[in-house]
Amino acid sequence: MPTMTNVDTLKDAGRPPAGESADPHDPVPTAIDWLLGVLTGLLGLILTAVGVGMYTRVDQALIADVLAQESVQVNGLTQPEFITAAGPFVDWLAIGTVVTGATAVVGAAVFVVGRRRTRRRVAREGGTTATFWGCTVYGAVVTALVSFIPGSAIGGGAAAAYLHDGNSSVRIGTAAGLIGTALTIPLVAFLAVGIVAGSGAIGELAGGTLLAVIIIGGELVALAINAGLGALGGFAAAKFV
Repeated sequence: MPTMTNVDTLKDAGRPPAGESADPHDPVPTAIDWLLGVLTGLLGLILTAVGVGMYTRVDQALIADVLAQESVQVNGLTQPEFITAAGPFVDWLAIGTVVTGATAVVGAAVFVVGRRRTRRRVAREGGTTATFWGCTVYGAVVTALVSFIPGSAIGGGAAAAYLHDGNSSVRIGTAAGLIGTALTIPLVAFLAVGIVAGSGAIGELAGGTLLAVIIIGGELVALAINAGLGALGGFAAAKFV
Protein backbone atom coordinates (compact mmCIF):
# COMPACT_ATOMS: atom_id res chain seq x y z
CA MET A 1 0.00 0.00 0.00
CA PRO A 2 1.40 3.44 -0.91
CA THR A 3 2.20 5.72 2.00
CA MET A 4 1.04 9.34 2.30
CA THR A 5 3.83 11.73 1.55
CA ASN A 6 4.58 14.94 3.43
CA VAL A 7 3.14 16.89 0.49
CA ASP A 8 -0.14 14.98 0.76
CA THR A 9 -0.22 15.58 4.49
CA LEU A 10 0.30 19.31 4.06
CA LYS A 11 -2.24 19.45 1.29
CA ASP A 12 -4.94 17.85 3.41
CA ALA A 13 -4.09 19.72 6.62
CA GLY A 14 -6.90 21.87 7.93
CA ARG A 15 -9.53 20.29 5.69
CA PRO A 16 -12.58 18.85 7.44
CA PRO A 17 -13.38 15.15 7.06
CA ALA A 18 -15.64 14.29 4.16
CA GLY A 19 -19.28 15.09 4.84
CA GLU A 20 -18.56 17.47 7.72
CA SER A 21 -19.04 21.24 7.72
CA ALA A 22 -15.94 23.40 7.43
CA ASP A 23 -17.56 26.02 9.64
CA PRO A 24 -17.82 25.36 13.37
CA HIS A 25 -19.64 28.64 14.02
CA ASP A 26 -22.44 29.66 11.65
CA PRO A 27 -25.18 31.20 13.81
CA VAL A 28 -27.14 32.95 11.02
CA PRO A 29 -28.46 31.01 7.99
CA THR A 30 -27.67 32.15 4.46
CA ALA A 31 -31.36 32.82 3.85
CA ILE A 32 -31.28 35.60 6.46
CA ASP A 33 -28.50 37.37 4.54
CA TRP A 34 -30.58 37.30 1.38
CA LEU A 35 -33.72 38.39 3.23
CA LEU A 36 -31.95 41.37 4.79
CA GLY A 37 -30.37 42.32 1.47
CA VAL A 38 -33.64 42.10 -0.48
CA LEU A 39 -35.71 44.01 2.10
CA THR A 40 -33.09 46.74 2.50
CA GLY A 41 -32.71 47.03 -1.27
CA LEU A 42 -36.48 47.30 -1.76
CA LEU A 43 -36.70 49.95 0.94
CA GLY A 44 -33.90 51.85 -0.77
CA LEU A 45 -35.64 51.66 -4.15
CA ILE A 46 -38.88 52.93 -2.62
CA LEU A 47 -37.09 55.85 -0.98
CA THR A 48 -35.32 56.65 -4.23
CA ALA A 49 -38.60 56.63 -6.15
CA VAL A 50 -40.26 58.84 -3.54
CA GLY A 51 -37.37 61.30 -3.71
CA VAL A 52 -37.42 61.45 -7.49
CA GLY A 53 -41.19 61.96 -7.41
CA MET A 54 -40.86 64.81 -4.91
CA TYR A 55 -38.16 66.51 -6.94
CA THR A 56 -39.95 66.27 -10.29
CA ARG A 57 -43.57 66.80 -9.24
CA VAL A 58 -43.59 69.07 -6.20
CA ASP A 59 -43.12 72.73 -7.06
CA GLN A 60 -44.29 76.04 -5.68
CA ALA A 61 -47.49 75.93 -7.74
CA LEU A 62 -48.43 72.54 -6.31
CA ILE A 63 -47.61 73.70 -2.79
CA ALA A 64 -49.82 76.78 -3.30
CA ASP A 65 -52.69 74.57 -4.52
CA VAL A 66 -52.39 72.29 -1.49
CA LEU A 67 -52.38 75.24 0.88
CA ALA A 68 -55.48 76.69 -0.80
CA GLN A 69 -57.42 73.41 -0.85
CA GLU A 70 -56.57 72.34 2.69
CA SER A 71 -56.77 75.82 4.24
CA VAL A 72 -53.42 75.25 5.94
CA GLN A 73 -52.43 77.87 8.49
CA VAL A 74 -48.70 78.55 8.79
CA ASN A 75 -47.65 80.02 12.11
CA GLY A 76 -45.16 82.89 11.84
CA LEU A 77 -45.17 83.01 8.04
CA THR A 78 -47.51 84.38 5.44
CA GLN A 79 -48.64 81.93 2.78
CA PRO A 80 -46.46 83.55 0.08
CA GLU A 81 -43.44 83.32 2.41
CA PHE A 82 -44.19 79.69 3.19
CA ILE A 83 -44.54 78.83 -0.51
CA THR A 84 -41.28 80.58 -1.34
CA ALA A 85 -39.43 78.78 1.48
CA ALA A 86 -41.03 75.42 0.77
CA GLY A 87 -39.75 75.25 -2.82
CA PRO A 88 -36.00 74.87 -2.09
CA PHE A 89 -36.74 72.98 1.11
CA VAL A 90 -38.66 70.26 -0.75
CA ASP A 91 -35.98 70.07 -3.44
CA TRP A 92 -33.20 69.45 -0.92
CA LEU A 93 -35.34 67.04 1.09
CA ALA A 94 -36.02 65.12 -2.13
CA ILE A 95 -32.31 64.94 -2.91
CA GLY A 96 -31.63 63.68 0.60
CA THR A 97 -34.31 61.01 0.18
CA VAL A 98 -32.75 59.86 -3.10
CA VAL A 99 -29.26 59.75 -1.58
CA THR A 100 -30.56 57.80 1.43
CA GLY A 101 -32.36 55.32 -0.81
CA ALA A 102 -29.36 54.87 -3.10
CA THR A 103 -27.12 54.35 -0.06
CA ALA A 104 -29.46 51.63 1.19
CA VAL A 105 -29.45 49.88 -2.20
CA VAL A 106 -25.66 49.98 -2.48
CA GLY A 107 -25.26 48.89 1.15
CA ALA A 108 -27.61 45.94 0.61
CA ALA A 109 -25.67 44.81 -2.45
CA VAL A 110 -22.32 45.15 -0.70
CA PHE A 111 -23.63 43.20 2.29
CA VAL A 112 -24.97 40.30 0.23
CA VAL A 113 -21.84 40.06 -1.93
CA GLY A 114 -19.58 40.29 1.11
CA ARG A 115 -21.48 37.59 2.99
CA ARG A 116 -21.39 35.26 -0.02
CA ARG A 117 -17.63 35.69 -0.25
CA THR A 118 -17.25 35.03 3.46
CA ARG A 119 -19.34 31.86 3.29
CA ARG A 120 -17.41 30.56 0.28
CA ARG A 121 -14.11 31.25 2.04
CA VAL A 122 -15.29 29.49 5.17
CA ALA A 123 -16.49 26.51 3.13
CA ARG A 124 -12.98 26.20 1.64
CA GLU A 125 -10.81 27.05 4.61
CA GLY A 126 -12.93 26.62 7.72
CA GLY A 127 -13.39 29.26 10.38
CA THR A 128 -16.49 31.27 11.16
CA THR A 129 -19.14 33.14 9.21
CA ALA A 130 -19.80 35.34 12.25
CA THR A 131 -17.38 38.07 11.20
CA PHE A 132 -17.14 41.42 12.96
CA TRP A 133 -18.92 43.44 10.28
CA GLY A 134 -21.47 40.75 9.51
CA CYS A 135 -22.54 40.58 13.14
CA THR A 136 -22.47 44.36 13.35
CA VAL A 137 -25.08 44.53 10.59
CA TYR A 138 -27.19 41.87 12.30
CA GLY A 139 -27.08 43.92 15.49
CA ALA A 140 -28.05 47.10 13.64
CA VAL A 141 -31.04 45.26 12.14
CA VAL A 142 -32.14 44.13 15.60
CA THR A 143 -31.90 47.75 16.76
CA ALA A 144 -34.11 48.84 13.85
CA LEU A 145 -36.68 46.08 14.46
CA VAL A 146 -37.18 47.07 18.10
CA SER A 147 -36.65 50.80 17.58
CA PHE A 148 -40.09 51.49 19.08
CA ILE A 149 -38.61 50.47 22.46
CA PRO A 150 -36.50 53.10 24.26
CA GLY A 151 -32.86 52.02 24.38
CA SER A 152 -33.28 49.59 21.48
CA ALA A 153 -29.55 49.90 20.67
CA ILE A 154 -28.85 47.88 23.81
CA GLY A 155 -30.60 44.91 22.22
CA GLY A 156 -28.78 45.43 18.94
CA GLY A 157 -25.39 45.64 20.63
CA ALA A 158 -26.13 42.55 22.70
CA ALA A 159 -27.24 40.59 19.62
CA ALA A 160 -24.11 41.56 17.69
CA ALA A 161 -21.85 40.56 20.59
CA TYR A 162 -23.70 37.29 21.15
CA LEU A 163 -23.43 36.25 17.50
CA HIS A 164 -19.81 37.29 17.07
CA ASP A 165 -17.18 34.62 17.58
CA GLY A 166 -14.66 36.85 19.32
CA ASN A 167 -13.79 38.91 22.44
CA SER A 168 -14.54 42.41 21.14
CA SER A 169 -18.03 42.60 22.59
CA VAL A 170 -18.00 46.26 23.57
CA ARG A 171 -16.45 47.33 20.27
CA ILE A 172 -18.93 45.39 18.13
CA GLY A 173 -21.83 46.64 20.25
CA THR A 174 -20.65 50.21 19.69
CA ALA A 175 -20.38 49.63 15.94
CA ALA A 176 -23.88 48.12 15.80
CA GLY A 177 -25.30 51.14 17.61
CA LEU A 178 -23.53 53.54 15.26
CA ILE A 179 -24.57 51.80 12.05
CA GLY A 180 -28.19 51.64 13.18
CA THR A 181 -28.25 55.44 13.41
CA ALA A 182 -25.76 56.38 10.68
CA LEU A 183 -28.20 55.39 7.93
CA THR A 184 -30.24 58.50 8.74
CA ILE A 185 -27.28 60.88 8.35
CA PRO A 186 -27.78 61.70 4.62
CA LEU A 187 -31.48 62.48 5.11
CA VAL A 188 -30.84 64.66 8.17
CA ALA A 189 -27.95 66.47 6.45
CA PHE A 190 -30.02 67.36 3.38
CA LEU A 191 -32.96 68.26 5.59
CA ALA A 192 -30.73 70.78 7.36
CA VAL A 193 -29.51 72.15 4.01
CA GLY A 194 -33.12 72.50 2.87
CA ILE A 195 -34.02 74.47 5.98
CA VAL A 196 -31.11 76.85 5.40
CA ALA A 197 -31.98 77.25 1.71
CA GLY A 198 -35.67 77.79 2.39
CA SER A 199 -35.13 80.28 5.18
CA GLY A 200 -32.56 82.14 3.08
CA ALA A 201 -35.12 82.49 0.28
CA ILE A 202 -37.36 84.57 2.56
CA GLY A 203 -34.61 86.54 4.31
CA GLU A 204 -34.55 84.43 7.48
CA LEU A 205 -31.14 82.85 7.01
CA ALA A 206 -30.01 83.30 10.63
CA GLY A 207 -33.05 81.57 12.09
CA GLY A 208 -32.88 78.75 9.55
CA THR A 209 -29.19 78.21 10.18
CA LEU A 210 -29.81 78.01 13.92
CA LEU A 211 -32.55 75.42 13.39
CA ALA A 212 -30.30 73.42 11.05
CA VAL A 213 -27.50 73.43 13.64
CA ILE A 214 -29.93 72.18 16.28
CA ILE A 215 -31.10 69.35 13.99
CA ILE A 216 -27.53 68.28 13.14
CA GLY A 217 -26.58 68.52 16.81
CA GLY A 218 -29.51 66.30 17.68
CA GLU A 219 -28.35 63.75 15.13
CA LEU A 220 -24.84 63.74 16.60
CA VAL A 221 -26.24 63.31 20.10
CA ALA A 222 -28.38 60.40 18.87
CA LEU A 223 -25.28 58.80 17.33
CA ALA A 224 -23.36 59.14 20.59
CA ILE A 225 -26.24 57.79 22.69
CA ASN A 226 -26.83 54.79 20.43
CA ALA A 227 -23.10 54.04 20.35
CA GLY A 228 -23.03 54.08 24.14
CA LEU A 229 -26.15 51.95 24.44
CA GLY A 230 -24.77 49.49 21.91
CA ALA A 231 -21.53 49.24 23.87
CA LEU A 232 -23.57 48.59 27.03
CA GLY A 233 -25.47 45.84 25.24
CA GLY A 234 -22.24 44.25 24.03
CA PHE A 235 -20.77 44.37 27.52
CA ALA A 236 -23.91 42.83 29.02
CA ALA A 237 -23.92 40.01 26.46
CA ALA A 238 -20.28 39.19 27.20
CA LYS A 239 -20.83 39.37 30.95
CA PHE A 240 -24.09 37.57 31.45
CA VAL A 241 -24.88 35.46 28.37
